Amino acid sequence: MSVPTIPVPEPTAQPEPITEPAEAKPRPLADLLPTGDLRVVVAVAMIGLVIASFIAFGFSGKALLGAVFCPALALLAAIDAKHKLLPNAIILPTTLAVAAIVAASAPGSFLTHLAAGAALGGFFFLFGIIFAGSLGMGDAKLGFLLGLALGWQTLGAALIAFAGLLVAALYVLATRGVAARKDAIPFGPFLALGGIVAFFLS
Repeated sequence: MSVPTIPVPEPTAQPEPITEPAEAKPRPLADLLPTGDLRVVVAVAMIGLVIASFIAFGFSGKALLGAVFCPALALLAAIDAKHKLLPNAIILPTTLAVAAIVAASAPGSFLTHLAAGAALGGFFFLFGIIFAGSLGMGDAKLGFLLGLALGWQTLGAALIAFAGLLVAALYVLATRGVAARKDAIPFGPFLALGGIVAFFLS
């Protein structure tokens, strides 16, 4: 006589609780600063730009502007080239300092500089929204800083930056092939170059 068996359902695996990814914390500025030989190169370039600004424009408000603006651009270019980041810890204090210098040394043109900053920064912001992944908020903030410092010379700085980016993109395509067309090229170094050149040519 067979004993009836009662089927026992196999235990089902309990679904693991869904955990939302933690928000990425901004990296400390100390982790982004150049190290080794690059630190020496950047430091020499920054000091050289300060000296060059006072040689070119004497002891004036514009020379002081260059002594703040240009070294900051050199440092931002080095950081963006390596980390693809433009830290607020550098951009925001530099923007405030530039605004104060422009307002004190050339109050009559402050609104022009402010409008130029809003125009370039706003353009980069909209460009980054329309073409996702092309430009970031750091580029927009840097664009505002350039316009605020340069005023009417902002267009020249932007043209130099875009020309440099185009040359770099063509070089990457020529050396690495079509497969590299999606590689991100940081825009900060080219904006920095355009800003420094436009400042000294103004």
